[in-house]
Amino acid sequence: MEPAIIYQQRIDQFQQAINKEKKLTAALSWARLLSFLVIIAGVVLFFRNGHEAFWWLLSGVGAISFMYFLLRYHKAQQKLQLLKTLLELNQKEWQQVTTWLSAFEDGNEFVDDSHDYSSDLDVFGPSSIFQYVNRTGTLSGKLQLAAILRNPLLEATAITDTQEALKVLTPELEFRQLLTANAMLAKEEASDRREIDAWLDMPFHFIHNKLVNVAIWLSPALVSAAIIFNIITGQYYPLLIIIVLNWLLLGSSQKQIMAQYRLMSHKERILDKFSILLHLIKTGSFQQSKLLHEQQEIAREADVALRQLSRIGNAFDQRLNLLVATVFNSVMLYDLHCILRLERWKANHKKDISQWFGVIAQLEVWNSFATYAFNHPQFVYPQPQQDTMILETTALGHPLIPDIECVKNDGTAGKHDSFLIITGSNMSGKSTFLRSVGANLLLAMCGAPVCADSFSFTPMRIMTSMRIKDSIASHTSYFQAELLRLQHIIRYLKTGERVFILLDEILKGTNSEDKLSGSRSLIEHFLQYNCLGMIATHDLELGHLEATYPARIKNYCFESTIQHDRLYFDYRIREGIARNKNATFLMKQMEII
Repeated sequence: MEPAIIYQQRIDQFQQAINKEKKLTAALSWARLLSFLVIIAGVVLFFRNGHEAFWWLLSGVGAISFMYFLLRYHKAQQKLQLLKTLLELNQKEWQQVTTWLSAFEDGNEFVDDSHDYSSDLDVFGPSSIFQYVNRTGTLSGKLQLAAILRNPLLEATAITDTQEALKVLTPELEFRQLLTANAMLAKEEASDRREIDAWLDMPFHFIHNKLVNVAIWLSPALVSAAIIFNIITGQYYPLLIIIVLNWLLLGSSQKQIMAQYRLMSHKERILDKFSILLHLIKTGSFQQSKLLHEQQEIAREADVALRQLSRIGNAFDQRLNLLVATVFNSVMLYDLHCILRLERWKANHKKDISQWFGVIAQLEVWNSFATYAFNHPQFVYPQPQQDTMILETTALGHPLIPDIECVKNDGTAGKHDSFLIITGSNMSGKSTFLRSVGANLLLAMCGAPVCADSFSFTPMRIMTSMRIKDSIASHTSYFQAELLRLQHIIRYLKTGERVFILLDEILKGTNSEDKLSGSRSLIEHFLQYNCLGMIATHDLELGHLEATYPARIKNYCFESTIQHDRLYFDYRIREGIARNKNATFLMKQMEII
């Protein structure tokens, strides 16, 4: 079934479920109100009708009912929130697969013009690879997805293992959407992880303090004894002395308590959602995927432990309640109970929590690529090879261009030629082809499927020079910026690592003769290193390099034709050097000349 049809069906289902849940929450609200009125009625009738015990019983039933309906109401509200998030998620998915317009976060904060390829290949920003792939809900997941797109896998076995994981996750639509929705509801902020990490790094102040460990149990016993003593003798001084001693102990510990409380207060939301995410991962059906099973093993005890930390944090937050702060602290040293539970939890799980959060982030990344695979069932998983350097593809298209508009081409580098020199007139498709190759190679090295009928490749570092920008702030001219990028590429080639190079109209900042000479020398220099590449250019003279290096360089071109005073492009790559030109024709058409 087509993804668009599946998403539309789910939209209808969630809309019906939301309407049903709204009716339930309304009924529970009325039930709570009725229970509260029963409590009030019982109290009033108790005093009006001779203090009969029956009315106290009625109030007790009302109080129990109120608590029951309150808990049901909170659960219904949580379910309603989840359903609304799932509805919004499917609406976004339907929009993307039907219109190719994405409403997901675009990762614009990761745009970096100095990166090896991300700016040239539209990896981040509006209508980018990140926006089309991204299904992360937590900040940690988003950062990890950005990291893999900036530094993809370079080992064939790691890519193959990731492909296996994605193939398992792709049909698990319910699991994937629950993962995304609950991650979104966690509403993780940068301060959350920073504060939790700071708390984990704090020294233990209470867990090894014998006075505190004895006082938290001795205090309630002494208070109970003092109350009994007061009832028997009418003397309240012992009780008063114990309460004063309790507050002196609390006062002396308050600085250390507040230091931890400031870091861990109001974390129950994110911890509760993270525990739900880990429980989802733990109970997922992951078949034979090695990577997924490894993450599942880590998650096995994590959801229970994080839920426990969430409850401790929630109990700690109750110290803001005036009743808890005064009565419970006076009687049983409530703050010290909470801080000891917190430190005991840290002592047991400190070394594990970062790894647990890492599981969530990693699953979000794989979930994003699996959703991408689900939305594009016509895409294929590429075949990584570790030994020989090669990139060979048939019917390759750009993954961000709609199918009905996408013109696909074959391309090979490494099998017979190291470098492809691609010539062609303006707007003929040279740059789009280079970006198609680069974008699909990047996705392939992330373990994702690609827009092609077949795609074999060797994992290589991608390096490009396609959209060079000058910088007034750093006093860098366009030509200097381009030279710095080319210098960076050469320096990395000297390390001996495998590199795939994409260049588009290099050395535009100099005169045509100098540009041709420099471009020819640069390509010849590339042939000394462990690299493959494609170069798009208007310099037809560069095509003569094929005759000089017939086993290393191959000419390809994109052509345009003029028929009946109209310009036509077929966007098809063909062997040879381009012959047709269109700049003068276009200027005449636009009445520029």
